[in-house]
Amino acid sequence: MITPPPESHNNAASDPLHILVIGAGSIGKRHARNCAALGARVSVYDVIPDNLTTLFRENGFTPVLDLDRALKNEAFDAALVCTPNHLHVPVAFQVVDAGMDVFIEKPLSHTCEGVDELIAKVNKQQVIAMGGFNLRFEPGLGFLKQHVDPADVAFVQIESGSYMPAWRPGTDYRKTYSANKSMGGGIILDDVHELDYACWLFGYPESVHCRSGRFSSFEIDVEDTADFQFNYPDKSVTIHSDYLQKRYCRRCKICLRNGDTIEWEFGNHVIQYCDGKETVFSYRETFDINTMYMQEMQVFFDHVTDRSPPESDIRNAAKILEIALKAKLS
Repeated sequence: MITPPPESHNNAASDPLHILVIGAGSIGKRHARNCAALGARVSVYDVIPDNLTTLFRENGFTPVLDLDRALKNEAFDAALVCTPNHLHVPVAFQVVDAGMDVFIEKPLSHTCEGVDELIAKVNKQQVIAMGGFNLRFEPGLGFLKQHVDPADVAFVQIESGSYMPAWRPGTDYRKTYSANKSMGGGIILDDVHELDYACWLFGYPESVHCRSGRFSSFEIDVEDTADFQFNYPDKSVTIHSDYLQKRYCRRCKICLRNGDTIEWEFGNHVIQYCDGKETVFSYRETFDINTMYMQEMQVFFDHVTDRSPPESDIRNAAKILEIALKAKLS
């Protein structure tokens, strides 16, 4: 059950957390509404004033027109960085420099520039810094985390595919960050969820190889297809990601050393094949996509209040970014 957040480390016991959402795109709006549903006070900053007006009218969120002034003069408990990828690090640096806890949407950035300095600033300021990887809260992947020992795994096949032009109805896909190299777009950085959960389940690889390219007819200047090989001394993990498939696909097949297999399908089920018997963990009837985001934000709120370090911390976010950037160069 999702419960309202406990008291803030800065506020009196009866006061809700005050959260600043930076960036009012689709993910920023989702996080803002979820924060409010969890009992937080929500303020929102965006470079487009009309976005703030809409959120104020529809949800009553307090608009922030001057980010620098707000970070300097207003009392926020934490900020969520939901800007385009290329702005994540500079905006997060502003937040951390102001002494605030920060949640940074994936990926951490589109380059390694400024990442080490940001981590050093987080350590110096002793703030909570959590990376946004909501698939860690998907029920089937949670099941795999609990029931699969990485030492028993022989090989893994991961696939993720969807049709990028249809992601944001009413929006010209060519103008989104996903379609533009200068804004940190491309399937490799956009689909780091798969890279993260592979590392979460099986550990960080010793090395990574990737073949990627633009193979669609889309008007974009980034790669739309990528095939990764994660190299481990005791197992093989392959990941396919693309922007092309009109039929949404997100799944993982695990083969154990004894020949048993486990298959996961996003939002649907986990099927285990063991000694000729099939066992199914099905959750399709109860699955709700937004619940993942709610649980993720609840966990962030818990870390803000109890000051415990998150599992998905900024060091992990930096490691996943490093893997993605090496894949781009391989």
